[in-house]
Amino acid sequence: MERKALTVLFFTLVLDMIGIGMVIPIIPIIFTDPTSPSFLLTGIDQKYWYFLAGVTTALFGIMQFFTAPILGELSDIYGRKKLLFLGVFVLALSQCIFGLGIITKSLTLILISRFIGGLAAANFSIAQASIADVSTPEHRARNFGLIGAAFGIGFVVGPALSGYLAHIFDSASAPFWVAGALGALNMLSVYFFLPETHHENRAVAKRLTPLKAIHNIKTAYNDKDVSPIYKANFFYFTGFTFFTSFSGLYLVQKYGIGESGLGTYFAVIGICIVITQVLILRIISKIKKPLEVLRVSMILVGITTALTPFMPSLMFQYLLIPLIAVPQGLSMANLSALLSTSVSKEKQGVALGINGSLSAFSQGIVPLLGGVISGFLGLTIPFIVGGLCVIYAWYGVTVLKHEIK
Repeated sequence: MERKALTVLFFTLVLDMIGIGMVIPIIPIIFTDPTSPSFLLTGIDQKYWYFLAGVTTALFGIMQFFTAPILGELSDIYGRKKLLFLGVFVLALSQCIFGLGIITKSLTLILISRFIGGLAAANFSIAQASIADVSTPEHRARNFGLIGAAFGIGFVVGPALSGYLAHIFDSASAPFWVAGALGALNMLSVYFFLPETHHENRAVAKRLTPLKAIHNIKTAYNDKDVSPIYKANFFYFTGFTFFTSFSGLYLVQKYGIGESGLGTYFAVIGICIVITQVLILRIISKIKKPLEVLRVSMILVGITTALTPFMPSLMFQYLLIPLIAVPQGLSMANLSALLSTSVSKEKQGVALGINGSLSAFSQGIVPLLGGVISGFLGLTIPFIVGGLCVIYAWYGVTVLKHEIK
């Protein structure tokens, strides 16, 4: 059953990530490019454009933050397959609503789409639990690598495909009808081919804890042994989220590039990250410990993030990509390794769940904060703030006293 389940789960995660990645080059166009026929904010003061773009981006992360732990609990009670099928359905529905929102120029529909899409983002935690169900101890680390691979593929294909479809059909809504169709295919795959992986020792139905995500943050703060690592992870997530959330808006404002150009830009970033995780990381991990890597990679991410809005031309923006993306790939992998080897085997799942909550929380608050900053102080400031957050996280790592064994 292990191989069959893993194949379907990998397919499910890839299609999910392609669909989610499709929004990346579209939000800058519909919120900040008044020359586009898909522009939504006609008649609204420009200083609110970035705030509304931030709200739209943030809704997804905020809902994921609150609902992922709840749906994880539900999957422990009712099984993984039912909850995963429901999540895939809701995500496909959200994509269609987003496309309809663009066609009708309805900001309300766009926000509803992001709201319910965030509910379905718990697919990833349910898939992770399913992988744990079917994995033997010796294969667990390898199997969990499928999640990272799916994210990488989706981050490359999603933005590039979205930009291409929007350009070919001359409509920013086109990618979301394709994403909805991919979601329907995903539903069929889960329904017909995914075996239920959680049969034994199911949890008893109980009162759910809707504020478990906040409890996770509190737990991270109170765990004195590991809290410095959680803190470093959170500020790193926050800093890099400033880059991912606002680089598209910045490129549209400064260079006037369209959906296709944005898709290409983010695809290049994704390719660099995938190459880093597949090739460069394996080489470096043989000769350097995680802390040694992080003390170099994180400072590079911080500096290059802050430098992003100061490049003199689009060519230099592309030349800067490897200096951001390669250290980013190294940093994310080694931060996870640092956390994993800093807690006991019994706390692995709890630690990774808390870390996931911190990541989702940063994805929720950064676009909101950055949207306000951009609207009143300009698009340069979010990159400087993001770089400073990463450098602060780097400082937290440099003062750690223990090494990874």
